[in-house]
Amino acid sequence: MVLAGRSISTVIVMTLTIVMTSLLSHAEESTLISIGLRGGFSNKTPLLGKQQREEFRSYDVDAIFRLPWRWPLGAGKWNLGTGLITSVGLLEAAGDAGVMATVVPDLILTGWNEVISFDAGAGAGLFSRYQFGSQDFGGPAQFVATIGIRVSPFTHSYAGFRLLHFSDAGLYGSGSLGVDLYVFEVGYKF
Repeated sequence: MVLAGRSISTVIVMTLTIVMTSLLSHAEESTLISIGLRGGFSNKTPLLGKQQREEFRSYDVDAIFRLPWRWPLGAGKWNLGTGLITSVGLLEAAGDAGVMATVVPDLILTGWNEVISFDAGAGAGLFSRYQFGSQDFGGPAQFVATIGIRVSPFTHSYAGFRLLHFSDAGLYGSGSLGVDLYVFEVGYKF
């Protein structure tokens, strides 16, 4: 069972690496949109999934890259674009801590001269630790889903709020349990 879980994790990570490398190599106009700091927490009653056994905290650094696919909406006041959210940081609960890294392709809706943006995406995460106290994620590779809102009232800064969900979607069996995080973010916008 452990070998099967590691094999599945390896295949997911390799596939994600190949897909992201391919996307970025074809994305001639890819640029760095922003870099920032994020901090989050969970509650035992999640928005998605089952009742959680532990309360989590997260601290990470993220970078968002613009991918070249963009479409103007409604007389140019709004735009729908694509991006890639990458992050690396620390996840902790029940006295345990581990490193987490995520890669999430994202759709980004921006308006009012990029003062406000909404985004949603799904991707993958890799965790150095997947057992936190009595809560077990099942394995190191996890699916990641996110929705967020950002406000940029000043030219090169932003603040935002994001819902982040980690789950194996049953990949490691029915005993695993993901986590929902409420994440606050601030950073520099290029």
